[in-house]
Amino acid sequence: MQINKIILTAHIKLAATFMPLLVRLVPFNRLLAQLTPPLWRRPYAGLSAEQIRSAVERCLRRPRNMRRRACLRKGLLLFHFLRLAGLPAELCFGVFAPRQNAERMHGHCWVTLNGAAMSDPPIESATVVLRHGGGAFAESLS
Repeated sequence: MQINKIILTAHIKLAATFMPLLVRLVPFNRLLAQLTPPLWRRPYAGLSAEQIRSAVERCLRRPRNMRRRACLRKGLLLFHFLRLAGLPAELCFGVFAPRQNAERMHGHCWVTLNGAAMSDPPIESATVVLRHGGGAFAESLS
């Protein structure tokens, strides 16, 4: 089991390194499809959701890239690795009501597992515009 955690950490670090490039170059619907592994692919089965979450948080403690979009990077990575463990994670995207003098729209990304937030949920009320993943057979945008 210890070797699995070492491999997981290395895999997360590698994925985190390439995530900014993937977000920039790959169309978003294709990126979501690529980050949603097939049902038979579960290399981290047996690891708990908490073990995966803490490994992702450790690897992203001091980000060099995507600092302004930390929730997106963390959400995509956490979703991918929870799914690789066979857990029915769901990736949620929400937007906030426009503020006065706002130059652009603000949004947030978070991951839920069985209805409970695994990453930071929005602090203020957000309108959910996309939910990706969920149950074992609920695959959106594939």
